[in-house]
This record gives sequence, C-alpha cells and structure tokens, in this order.
Amino acid sequence: MAELTTSGVVREILTNDPEIKAEEAIRLAKARGLRVPDEKIRHSIHNQRNSIREKVAAATKLAPTAARETTPPKATPVESEAVLVVAAASPGLAGVLANVALVNKIVGLCGGVENAREAAEAVQACGGTEAFLQHLELVASIRDSE
Repeated sequence: MAELTTSGVVREILTNDPEIKAEEAIRLAKARGLRVPDEKIRHSIHNQRNSIREKVAAATKLAPTAARETTPPKATPVESEAVLVVAAASPGLAGVLANVALVNKIVGLCGGVENAREAAEAVQACGGTEAFLQHLELVASIRDSE
C-alpha cells in the first residue's frame, strides 16, 4: 500500500471541495489514515488552498455549460456516468477538462479515488453502463423491499 503524504491527502480533499473548512479537512485527512499533527495538516491546507481553487475554477470555466449545471443526486451517482459519456464526445481540451471535472465530482460522491475506481470496475464487469444500470435497478428494488 502506498504511503500517505500530508500534501497528497490534503490536495485530494481540497480538490473535491476547495472551500471546505480547515477543521473538516483535518477530520477527513485523519479518517483517511493520515497520522500527523493537526498543525501540519492545517499548514498544508493553507499552502495549497489558493492554487487548488484556481485549478478547479479554471477547469469549471472551460467545462461546457451542460456539464457544469448537471448535478447528479447523491443517492444515484450512476446517473452522472451518462453525463460522462456525453462529455467524452466533446473534442479538444475543453472536453478533457470537462471530463476531469466530472470524474472529480464522482470521486467526491464516492468518498475517494479507490471507491470511484471500484465503481468503474463494477460498471466494466457488468458489461457497460446499460447493463450496470439494469443491475442497479435490481439492487435498488431489493433494498427498497427490505
């Protein structure tokens, strides 16, 4: 397993939400397994926040309007995969940045890169988005009946 770095964990947290309060970011960093003093995490947050805000703002400005305005509900993040497919058809740098912004949003909804990776692998294992959505509906109906 890769060793966690303060700056890497903080970067991931701030990329998901650049406006997060420092105390909340420290709590999330500790929850992800970071074992350093709170002041070191706070210092890293302070040093990285402005540059990450700029990067996220630049990616958002270049994303197509439809991609920025599409907000998938938290209960069903799979719907956002359809948006990813639409954005994937966009040629050029703007399309790439739109996809990066959408993937970042999915990472936030999934609670981290590893969870998002597992979700993507599940989609692939099911045979694609359409098959995954059918399986998802089945699981949703089973969970609703419980």
